[in-house]
Amino acid sequence: MKIYPWLKKTYKIIINQFIKKKLHHAIMIRSTIKIGSSQLIYLLCKKIVCIESNNLFSCNTCHNCTLINSKNYPDLYILIPEINKKTIGIEVIKKCIEKIQNTSTLEKNTIIWIPKIHLLTESAINSLLKILEDPPKKTIFILDYYNSFKLKKTFKSRCIIYDIFPPSEKIGISWLKKKIKKKKKNLFISLRLSENSPILAKKILKNSNWKERKKFFKQIKKSIKEKNLFKLIKFFKKNLLKKIYWIYTLILDSIKYHYYKNSKLINLDQKKLIKILNKKNDLKNLYLIIDIWKKCFFYSKNIPNVNKEFILLEPLIKWEKIFKFL
Repeated sequence: MKIYPWLKKTYKIIINQFIKKKLHHAIMIRSTIKIGSSQLIYLLCKKIVCIESNNLFSCNTCHNCTLINSKNYPDLYILIPEINKKTIGIEVIKKCIEKIQNTSTLEKNTIIWIPKIHLLTESAINSLLKILEDPPKKTIFILDYYNSFKLKKTFKSRCIIYDIFPPSEKIGISWLKKKIKKKKKNLFISLRLSENSPILAKKILKNSNWKERKKFFKQIKKSIKEKNLFKLIKFFKKNLLKKIYWIYTLILDSIKYHYYKNSKLINLDQKKLIKILNKKNDLKNLYLIIDIWKKCFFYSKNIPNVNKEFILLEPLIKWEKIFKFL
């Protein structure tokens, strides 16, 4: 498995600390969106337990590497929720610590990897905090953390944090070109829709959402022409959050276009629609409507079993008024 090019620097920093025997016992990999943190951690685990390689990367052929490849390495614990549970409770932490109280099975470092620390319950976090304060010998904790989740300051203070960021647009486009054959314009659009995550951009271009997005924008254009935005409601039945996000990016493009016509638009294939929105909505109204769609996204995401049609009414009514359709 090759490492994503934008993760090489972080990988090298961490492994150089390991080689110098200065690696912290608790490592937190922090990111804001999906840019390959799991792959980074997996490769770190392989190198840490590898018994042959003297290079930055694992040999991939020794006994330990083979065991990790087959998901049978006894001293790598990946903590996930128990069956039929959505959170990682204190019992999961306790069971894991009990297993590693003795020396490592293969006399190498023991690794505890928590891929989704936002799933830890309050009691599990408190239990883990105590362990991190006085960790078992030769045990390394690797935690995968997304910034959108608020974590206790005491938790962060017990770890060394490595931030990983999306690559530059140039690197992202270069990587996408090698992975998928699409028009350059489409590569830019997908990358900008994905907040510069090449992994998410590739996913967008390969699944049905790409075609669905174009159809959805056609419906918006048609609804504006027919002066009836309420016709859009039936098109929100599938992928509600994605469609609200697409509208958000479209309005954001209209705001950008107002200031700088040649600015980095997200929806490069929707310039006609962006111009229509810019022409029919003044800047004040564009800011007003983008704020309403942001609220709509928040409610749709955070309110369980929300009535989709009800949530969509406010932004559509406001938008109709702004367009003077009402």
